[in-house]
Amino acid sequence: MRVKVLEDIAPYFNYGITPLSAGEEVAGDLAAYLASTRSPVEPLDGEARALFEGDAPAADNEPADGELDIEATAADVLDWVGDDPERASEALAAEQAKDKPRSTLVKQLEKLADSGE
Repeated sequence: MRVKVLEDIAPYFNYGITPLSAGEEVAGDLAAYLASTRSPVEPLDGEARALFEGDAPAADNEPADGELDIEATAADVLDWVGDDPERASEALAAEQAKDKPRSTLVKQLEKLADSGE
């Protein structure tokens, strides 16, 4: 998978900030991340194009449709939750039941779940 960066950006990826310059070509997992998050990139192959042109993320912090996939990325879990405290509680319980819960996601879900009390 390959994408071309359209403007200077510095996304947070793989536990660090990754500065990228306009015109730079990126491949692999970082390219998949940039395409799936609709960063300012141009897809350079069919696989990247499919991710880039896939379903748009939920707007206005509305919950995404479908069932909770607790194995999805933290961003996808938060998209599913939106600002719904009940969904946040459900996702929090599922995340905490895992062998290795993601601490940052747990903190965000706790904050969202507590907003409904």
